Amino acid sequence: MEVYKFNGTNEKLFTRSVIQDVSPKTTLLVPETHSAIILKDGEMLQTLPKGKYTLGDLFDVEKDATLEVIFVSRTAKLKLLWGTPNKITVFDPVLKGSYSLGMSGDFEVQVGDPRKCFLYLVGADEVLTSDALQDRLMSKVVSVVEEELVKFINENKVIYQDIYLHKQEISNLVKPKLSNIFSQDYGINVVSFNIANIIFDEKDISKLGSEKKIKLCPKCGAELNENARFCTACGFKLESKKECLNCHAQNPPEARYCLMCGQKLE
Repeated sequence: MEVYKFNGTNEKLFTRSVIQDVSPKTTLLVPETHSAIILKDGEMLQTLPKGKYTLGDLFDVEKDATLEVIFVSRTAKLKLLWGTPNKITVFDPVLKGSYSLGMSGDFEVQVGDPRKCFLYLVGADEVLTSDALQDRLMSKVVSVVEEELVKFINENKVIYQDIYLHKQEISNLVKPKLSNIFSQDYGINVVSFNIANIIFDEKDISKLGSEKKIKLCPKCGAELNENARFCTACGFKLESKKECLNCHAQNPPEARYCLMCGQKLE
């Protein structure tokens, strides 16, 4: 009785093995870390969880047949890179203008449904490389990132220079939505998602800053009236400077005499 078992490592999502001279009594051992997909002449016969199997008990086996076994890791994680091929156009809800930015980062995937993942992502490919998987998933990654980014900025009124502060929050919004899409379409789960880099179009930002100069609350970023002493959004007390009537220099609110010309301040 021939016994075949997985002899590879747990670093790859898929590992192909060819079993020759199969008989009804041939035994297949599937380790706890893997599932196994059995194919004959390119046709998928069985998907097996961990365990010990006699092939003749599963399906009709011709003597001296050749079968292909795809061992699918249930625990391996594959880290992939992502990036926006084109700049994303965003409207700044505070400065009331549009600008462009590019984003990039990484994410990890893990096989959830071996059968679906093999059918829709692997197929006839000998090896599912990270580059090939990135190419197949990239358009949906970018689409979800753009949707969640624009939504987050609009709902939270995030000014462009503060987007860096919200990278983790946006990443946390992208991950479950992306995992749900990939699980339904490809049988894979997104284990982690990370926004690492944000690059702005300098010309857009320069134009944006010159179009409208506004006063913002230093605590919450809300737009304020030019003469406001308190923030109407969070109540933060604003530090108002004293202007010298003689030389028009700006002085700290506690100053009694002008720092520039010595004039007594009212």
